[in-house]
Amino acid sequence: MKGVTTEVIAEVRHRASILEVISETVVLKKAGKDYKGLCPFHNEKSGSFYVSPEKGFFKCFGCNEKGDVFAFLQKVKGTDFIDTVRYLAGRYGVRLVETAEEKQHYDRRSQFFALNEAACNYFTQLLNDPTEGATARKYLEGRGISEEIAERFKLGFAPNSWDGLLRYLTTTMKASEATLEEAGLVRRRAESTGVYDLFRNRLMVPILDDQGRVVAFGGRTLGDDQVKYLNSPETPIYVKGQHLYGFNVAKEAIKSKDSVIVVEGYFDAISLHQFGFDNAVATLGTALTEQQAKMLVRYTESKRVYLSFDSDQAGIKAVAGGAETLNQIAEGVGLDLRVIRVPGGKDPDECLRAEGGKEAFTRAMKNAPPMIDYELRQALQDADTTTHTGRLEAAMKIVPILAQIKNPMVRTEYIRTFATEVGGKEEELTHLVREQIKAKSRQSFRPEGFGESATKTMKNRGTVSVPGSGGLAGVLEAERNLLALLLTSREDYQQAYPVVSSVPFNVPAHRAIKDAFDGVGDQFPTVEDLKSRIMDRVAPDAAAASALVDVIIKVDEFRKQDRPAEIVIKDSFARLIKEYLELQNRQMRAKLASQLPENELVDLQAKISELRKLQDSFLLNANSLDELNELVVKIDAITGGIGAFAK
Repeated sequence: MKGVTTEVIAEVRHRASILEVISETVVLKKAGKDYKGLCPFHNEKSGSFYVSPEKGFFKCFGCNEKGDVFAFLQKVKGTDFIDTVRYLAGRYGVRLVETAEEKQHYDRRSQFFALNEAACNYFTQLLNDPTEGATARKYLEGRGISEEIAERFKLGFAPNSWDGLLRYLTTTMKASEATLEEAGLVRRRAESTGVYDLFRNRLMVPILDDQGRVVAFGGRTLGDDQVKYLNSPETPIYVKGQHLYGFNVAKEAIKSKDSVIVVEGYFDAISLHQFGFDNAVATLGTALTEQQAKMLVRYTESKRVYLSFDSDQAGIKAVAGGAETLNQIAEGVGLDLRVIRVPGGKDPDECLRAEGGKEAFTRAMKNAPPMIDYELRQALQDADTTTHTGRLEAAMKIVPILAQIKNPMVRTEYIRTFATEVGGKEEELTHLVREQIKAKSRQSFRPEGFGESATKTMKNRGTVSVPGSGGLAGVLEAERNLLALLLTSREDYQQAYPVVSSVPFNVPAHRAIKDAFDGVGDQFPTVEDLKSRIMDRVAPDAAAASALVDVIIKVDEFRKQDRPAEIVIKDSFARLIKEYLELQNRQMRAKLASQLPENELVDLQAKISELRKLQDSFLLNANSLDELNELVVKIDAITGGIGAFAK
């Protein structure tokens, strides 16, 4: 990790006082052994944010943000893990263990950031120059962009010169032509030696990362150049799919307004900010990527995302692609995805600059339909429901969309509404949707071992990593309890570890913590030392570091309760087996819907009956780990499973 080894993480954690670091952002007051203050991550009037210097973590009992010193700085500063460790290492005098190649790579990235910042200053100065920037300022004035907004987005002007930026950077930054070419600021001549400025006679739009560092540029021609927009090539510090235009200036508004507007172009985003919609960002001319989607969802509590793309075919396709990406990364989070239909088929910029545009866009945003409504309307846009054939075609278009709705009550309401719209009967459309759901279920069915299969099933229920929902709440607690026993005492560790090592955990963050325990092994002087080593190993994984906080809190509970480890192990093991049993039952029942020969169906029903008997009696009467292991063997004998827990 470029100089950030586990040893470096441990040393930085040892030297960096979490109390000192957090106190620079939050006013903390002593509360027993801990410290209390107002949470910096959500609005509150009474403090629910606690810092435990002794345990080395923070937790807010209001919004449930939690983690270690690295997690806190990552969230506050918007930095990634590597840069956070580097920052703290420099501050507290920890030497990074870097190879010459790694140091050169990091230094080169730093140089590119500095060159882009210098280029941005150069373009900004020229925009403000009374003579040089006159044309560009006139263009901005024509688009209704104020000086304040131009300054906020660091807009600039590239002169109609072949080597203006080249001369400026080679003089002020002492940069070589090769370095400037690698940074994407100049281009090499095709038929002669030397390089020339990439951007000439263009309004310059710098692209900043979420930390406010200039990583690239977009240039809008102010002449008759055939290429209307020219963009920086990808470089070591710029990959288009990893950034959102305007995110650095929009993220605070995204938090405060608890929503984000996603548009396609630079000036769509700039215009929205000009008119007060300062929670807007743009996708830099690419389909929404997974990394961009995670950035959007991370900053909203409600997970409300508005897509406002052009109304042409490309825009419609972009909406569909963006929705698919957002839904994939926000599965189980409860994403509120809406589509803004701009009046008159205009793009957001055109709409806002028209008379009454702000009010029109506000109405469009207020009336923005949920994504499912938008998809259904798009599917029926060209449908001819005046003929029998047309009604059938319309129904078949909307059936796959209706089958995506997981909530049965919501799905029933949509079926009722759209059955009327396509001129069909509600019961017939319901039947088609159910058949579609069954078909999808058959396609996805695949008998597997407990761990992988349960994880997949729970994800399909939209409950993975969401505490307190459905059957996973018990699984989450059981896994956490087993992990906590490993840190309660050495004796508890010795009893619990054999079980933990054999259990295929379902929660991804718990799997990462388990892997950390496996990596440390049993060679540790005390459980406190073990805890520190586990914290260091999971620190780069934000989800695992957060989950570890709850595990450590559970350790304190166990120590106060003085509950026998064997009881906790048995109860937790039984809970996981119960979920395994229910999963196998569901899978067997799902097979009943498939087209099987009669003899196989009879056999399947008999196996389901056997599973039910086990579920009703044996699980409740199992009094030891041996009996629980025996139960798993019996389940696998019935289902043909692979004996996930069997020893």
